[in-house]
Amino acid sequence: MASVTYLSRRQTRAIWPRSESDELLHLAIEVVGFGIFDNDLKRKRTRFSPELCAILGLPVGTEMPNEEAWGLVDERDRAAFEAAANADTSSPNKCKWSVVCRVLRADNAVRWILVRGRRIYRRTANGVQPVRSMGVVLDVTHLKEAEEALRQSEARLRIAASGAALGIFEWNPATDQAVWHNDRMYEIFGHTREDGTLSQQQFVERYLHLDHAADYRAALNEAIRVEGNFHAVCRICGKTGLQRWIEIHGKFQRTASDGPLRLVGVVADITARKELEKEAKGLSERLVTLQEEERQRIAQELHDTTAQHLVAANLNLTHLRSKSGLERDHLELLDLVEGSLDKASKELRTFTYLIHPPALEGRGIVAAIGQYIDGYADRSQLEVKFRSNPKVDKLPFRMLRPLFRMVQEALANVHRHAAASHISVDLRLNANRLNLTITDNGRGIIGTAQNGQAALSQPGLGISGIRARVRQLDGDLKIRTGPHGTSIHVVLPV
Repeated sequence: MASVTYLSRRQTRAIWPRSESDELLHLAIEVVGFGIFDNDLKRKRTRFSPELCAILGLPVGTEMPNEEAWGLVDERDRAAFEAAANADTSSPNKCKWSVVCRVLRADNAVRWILVRGRRIYRRTANGVQPVRSMGVVLDVTHLKEAEEALRQSEARLRIAASGAALGIFEWNPATDQAVWHNDRMYEIFGHTREDGTLSQQQFVERYLHLDHAADYRAALNEAIRVEGNFHAVCRICGKTGLQRWIEIHGKFQRTASDGPLRLVGVVADITARKELEKEAKGLSERLVTLQEEERQRIAQELHDTTAQHLVAANLNLTHLRSKSGLERDHLELLDLVEGSLDKASKELRTFTYLIHPPALEGRGIVAAIGQYIDGYADRSQLEVKFRSNPKVDKLPFRMLRPLFRMVQEALANVHRHAAASHISVDLRLNANRLNLTITDNGRGIIGTAQNGQAALSQPGLGISGIRARVRQLDGDLKIRTGPHGTSIHVVLPV
């Protein structure tokens, strides 16, 4: 360990002559930006250095009586200033004093200053008495303004968090210690301040629902790795046993380049929102069920009434044809009527099948889609390639109609808008995920974004219907489109 040598004042002056010491002092004053005052307690007058004159807005070389100098201090801080400057002077051991206060410059501008003073004592006939008070003054206005801005920002944050019912927290991954900054955090978890906060381990083991634990840990670890944003939506079981949904938004950051990593974030209780979403989903499912039931009823009515009327009309025409004595014009007219009835019967059968495909219940989804695609290709004169996984037929029945309708609506969109010549439909079931991909070589969807994602500001009924059914089944829909075709990719959890 290197030895340290302490030099006396005389030895220091020998190394640094006074002129050099003065230069170093002036250099320090210039760099730091502080001013110096010299208060002669006996004469009761104060002198200001040029730097201090600049801070206070005074002419260089200003000297004034103490009372007048103290009058520069803002009246709001004058009592505190005088108390610090006139503090206990009975002992040289208490010769240092310090205060932060506001001063009023000659141009009426208010500045914040930090004053550090020191009393000089001399032995007199009346004992040891203070004779001078010297010190430095530093302009700290920018620090005070930053302090005030931070305080106002924190106040606005508290108001916003309170209005949005958000809990505010910090968490240190290294120590696994959390700080809860407002009462809302305690309310969300059913804690009192006496109960204290939760570490991350306690949160995961005691509160976090098991179904969300793996995704929560993965998101948290990734956010720590990249020191970035963290987001999680999960279900918890509070201290009272009541289950709730919460949403967490946070960001990992460091107070300094080498400071400890910490997560700063907010927590929102979204239980009410989740309940509304569940209710809306239930209503949506009920609406789709009612639609399917209405379609089935219409298909049955068409089959039992309209189709039978057409059959009866055709039989009557056959009976008329058997009558003798009909002229050639009459026979040609009968041929035209029979042709129209035949076309009407075929269209009615097609329409009935489209609104209620019986193959769904009898032969399965693959056969139903295959039969529909065959008819679609024949009617539209488009080339359609259909590929499927045999496992698809094992899907829950609740998924069959929505899946069939998605294929219907996608192919109808292609026929109406795409001007395509080739379509491929792929249906795959892998790892408890059903993937439906429908691709065409048409002209794309109008309003496409530059990145290839479909910019459907006013989507047609087909796309809207697909989205509604995807939401109904908690799935994911992606549409990519361009001048050479469109791809619709649906992923559904099984």
